[in-house]
Amino acid sequence: MTPEEKDLINQIRSEGLDIKSREKAMQRLGEQLEETFILDLLPSKAVIQALEKIAASKAAPASLKRKAKSLVKAYKI
Repeated sequence: MTPEEKDLINQIRSEGLDIKSREKAMQRLGEQLEETFILDLLPSKAVIQALEKIAASKAAPASLKRKAKSLVKAYKI
């Protein structure tokens, strides 16, 4: 996991940030996953695991859970 990915995941999990900032971080993380996919690289297992935890979280907003679930489905190998 790169430092930027780790920072984005921390932003997504942070309950102190507003929902727009968290959604923006999720969007950027999705862009990074797409970039690694285009470059024919495997996504980090830590990132996929973090997204799975967010998708299953009861505390996360529904919009973040849906996006996390779709990213896992698209990029999990």
